[in-house]
Amino acid sequence: MDEKPTDAEVEALLAAAKATRKRPSRSTWIIALVVSLACVIGLAYGLVTNWDVPPEKAPAGQSSARGSNSGFALGLMIGIGVGIAVGSVLALRRKPP
Repeated sequence: MDEKPTDAEVEALLAAAKATRKRPSRSTWIIALVVSLACVIGLAYGLVTNWDVPPEKAPAGQSSARGSNSGFALGLMIGIGVGIAVGSVLALRRKPP
């Protein structure tokens, strides 16, 4: 069975992790805030404009996603694209040790 690490080993590990961790820059926080605000504004707009619209009745045996104009696929693609772009920027900003 593995032995538990001592308090000194834990403290040394935490100190090493804290020393090597790079804090996010101010521009990263600003970009995150802008993206989250855009998402919240888009959600609020969608809720306000479609609040009183009754749901569509799909025939039995047919998926409601087929032919509906929900924009789920477009939103998913945009989210993946933005995630890749932000991840790439963060990865390129890291400096090698």
